[in-house]
Amino acid sequence: MIKTEAIRNVKKESFTVTWNVGRRCNFDCTYCEPHFHNDYSKYKEFDEFKRAYDFVEQWLNLYNVNDTTISFTGGEPTIHKGFWELLEYIPDNIYVGVTTNGAWGPTNTKRLIDNADSVTVSYHAEVDPRLKAQVIENIFAVSKSRLRLQVNLMMHMDYWDECVDLYNKFKAEGIDVHARPIGDGNVVRKGWFIDSEGNNRKTNHEYTPEQQEWIWSTKGLAFKASTTSEGSQLGRSCCGGRCLEGKVEGTWQPITMINTEFKGWYCSVDKYFLHIDQETNLVYHHQTCQALHNGQKGPVGSLDDPETMLSNLRKHLENPTPIVCPNERCGCGMCVPKAKTLEDYEKLN
Repeated sequence: MIKTEAIRNVKKESFTVTWNVGRRCNFDCTYCEPHFHNDYSKYKEFDEFKRAYDFVEQWLNLYNVNDTTISFTGGEPTIHKGFWELLEYIPDNIYVGVTTNGAWGPTNTKRLIDNADSVTVSYHAEVDPRLKAQVIENIFAVSKSRLRLQVNLMMHMDYWDECVDLYNKFKAEGIDVHARPIGDGNVVRKGWFIDSEGNNRKTNHEYTPEQQEWIWSTKGLAFKASTTSEGSQLGRSCCGGRCLEGKVEGTWQPITMINTEFKGWYCSVDKYFLHIDQETNLVYHHQTCQALHNGQKGPVGSLDDPETMLSNLRKHLENPTPIVCPNERCGCGMCVPKAKTLEDYEKLN
């Protein structure tokens, strides 16, 4: 992995609102913990989504954003009736992306094609074969549409051959498919454990040297492994597909898989992201890092009191200061401009 002093985007990127519509999911993958999914949260209604969107619109206006992507996640977004109504409510000038397990009913394929711009399907090998068949059918249906499609193939160690075969099948059909190690953001858990709800989980899979080399080869990179390694040790590429450059010993160079230890770095994540957590009604600058301008972690505020959040933002924009990363490891905000020194940071923004 490349050790960097600063990171910048090669091209201008849009402001991205990541929107977790709720924890409820129709899958129960063993590598997904309860704070990401459950089978009991209430289905969300359109009125809840509309109130949240109206707040987002005001937030973007204060930041003077004119190029916006809204990226829906969950849980599983497509199981909520209100979600489909929300897609129809969002103006056409907003780029809409949906991250899904791909198991929506076939009658909703047209609604997705008509109201979204891109779809990211995460393929999970350990679910029921009938569901997997539906997912594959939906992937091929979307691949023939106008939508931008990306498939993230979760490389399950117990279904390795199936995942590799499917990767090759999608690749042969010209589908944008990515092999994802399971555990690339998890450095705490090792092996099987009992989660907070009493279920068996394994969030960090171990890969043989041959499997590691195969994962890296799919990215066009050479990598020689000597021992079995967990997904958390294999580095990370930008899940948003952004083109990045890293400053290494004073020279800028393209980067793909990078070290993600940015604690103490100056970061512009608030200028590129906003996260809506519909399950808790909380709002964050970023879903994973949750970094604030005071050096702490936590929510910007609650959707129950949008005016306070908007008022605080107005005050911040009068005398803006950069976020200083409070985290030992960066899960997703890696793909925004950031730097070890304030001098380098100010040159990026």
